[in-house]
Amino acid sequence: MFTAFFYDLYQFLRFVCVYYATILGFCMVISIWALGIIMLLRGTLFSKYVYGKAALWMLVVPCLFCGKLHLYFENRVGVRLFYWWYYICSKFQALCLIYIAGGIILAVYLIRRRKKLHGYLNTLDDYGKVRGSSPIKMFPAEISSFCTGCFYPVIVVPENITDDQAEVIVRHEETHIKTGHLWIEAGWEIIRVLLWPNILLHICERFLKRDLEEVCDAVTIQRLGIDQADYGQILLDNARKLSLSGKRSGTVSSMSFAWDDSYRALRKRLFRITEHKPVRKGTIYIGLSAMLVMVFIMIAGIKQVSYARTNPMEISSVFSVDKMETVILDTDSSVVTHFDDEHIYIDGRELKKQYPSVNKEKKELYFGVGGYYKIPGIGGGGGWGFLDPSLVTDGIITIENHNDTDIWNMIIQWL
Repeated sequence: MFTAFFYDLYQFLRFVCVYYATILGFCMVISIWALGIIMLLRGTLFSKYVYGKAALWMLVVPCLFCGKLHLYFENRVGVRLFYWWYYICSKFQALCLIYIAGGIILAVYLIRRRKKLHGYLNTLDDYGKVRGSSPIKMFPAEISSFCTGCFYPVIVVPENITDDQAEVIVRHEETHIKTGHLWIEAGWEIIRVLLWPNILLHICERFLKRDLEEVCDAVTIQRLGIDQADYGQILLDNARKLSLSGKRSGTVSSMSFAWDDSYRALRKRLFRITEHKPVRKGTIYIGLSAMLVMVFIMIAGIKQVSYARTNPMEISSVFSVDKMETVILDTDSSVVTHFDDEHIYIDGRELKKQYPSVNKEKKELYFGVGGYYKIPGIGGGGGWGFLDPSLVTDGIITIENHNDTDIWNMIIQWL
């Protein structure tokens, strides 16, 4: 009993591994194209629009719903472009295990990194010179100020900082928190975990942060009415101190005020600050709402041209135990007219017509009916039955239906 249970569990885990590696792999391939489009647009049409560049990154989200598109199997162009991934996963199932294991390892690493950072922050002293909506900690060395923590955000500033600078920097980090940038960063990490073989996702995190920093600069300046020159000077002073100290803020700090980016990127950011022009909140909200609506429409459209969670198998098969091969694929219910939970009903005359050698069979014929598939080639369940060739007549033949849909298949259908 226990042996059968663990065998079924193994088969279940194997199915889940192959299935999710296959559909996530399709999403990963699509995300490569999406990131290419985003990088192209942010460098051309949207290069001068701070909020527009940041909103472009939302186009990555629909990629997570592209794992079961019909075009991978039903469109000639789609088959040529994407079917190779399905072939690799089905041919080399160990690759599926590597895909899932790689995502788990990356997730554990990112979670441990966050826990380690938050544990260290709890040992720091509070910074009492400036009040904020979130706890403010003082780092006992030169470091780029940053904020971290989605549920319990914390702001960290270096000890060698003037009160005026601290006031501006704290408000900057509060803007990150209030505009949901920490959640965006966490969401990006989730996408990196799910689609980790796409190297562009790891590379583009730097560009995402640049765009979010520019948004934060614009919102902070407009919200507090800070002079652009003073704000840019504070940013430049902090970047200079960080450079002279030889320390790097690192990606572990999540969203930081002056982080270890290139001089060219810092110069562009300063240019954006000096050229800042106020934008009406209504305009920003309308643009963001329009982008959200577009993303939801894209997701809904993708779902319409994708396979459902569970798709019924409409093909019955007749297998010759004598020849050890499938002799009939019944795609139009002409041989197996119908079936229920207890019986399979076979048209004997049509069986003879499609397989004239049926009376020469020495062993029983195996009939497979029903079942489901998640995507073509990945499914299970259904029923089966045996028919003695000597009992084949011209009328309707009834045989017993053995149902293979167990608890494991029910779970798979739900996934």
